[in-house]
Amino acid sequence: MTTQTPQYLKLKSAEAQKLGRNGGSITYVILTDTDFQQLYVSIVANDSGGYFSTEIAPFEKIEACLPADRAQPFAAKALIPAFVSRSANQPSFCAALLRAEGLTAAVDGKPHLHQIAGDWAAWKAAMLALPSEPYVPPVKAAAATSTMTRQELPGETEGGEHPGRRKSKKLRVAKPAEEVVHAHPA
Repeated sequence: MTTQTPQYLKLKSAEAQKLGRNGGSITYVILTDTDFQQLYVSIVANDSGGYFSTEIAPFEKIEACLPADRAQPFAAKALIPAFVSRSANQPSFCAALLRAEGLTAAVDGKPHLHQIAGDWAAWKAAMLALPSEPYVPPVKAAAATSTMTRQELPGETEGGEHPGRRKSKKLRVAKPAEEVVHAHPA
């Protein structure tokens, strides 16, 4: 048995408040490669509604999505190219984590726009200086497959007949006559 060297090291795990009107928070991790050269982010949990991907996105791809003019506000959808997954919430959740890290700020009077803030180079240096631990990305659980055949279905009657079953309708099992309870006895 060989031990595989981790591809990523976890530097930080934190929560960020979602920026939408429904509130809630997300949990994210900041990762680095084993050479401490690149930073990555991944959203790992959501305490309320909204789909997301646990995709590990290179921080440089996020930076590439930002406007060249630091004074120009941008919408979360500008971050779409930073992600491979097409989860509609991924860019907004990323904007929330950037805000939590102090890298962006809200634009006055425009709640859905963001402004570049903070010293990004200093932030990256500070992240890369943090102690690290091996990180294993979560794996989606394989869909449970049933090995049960049609003949082995629970409640199956011999001969394969289904009392009360109609074509294209869910199975409605008819109760035997002695079990039928009448609301108003005659």
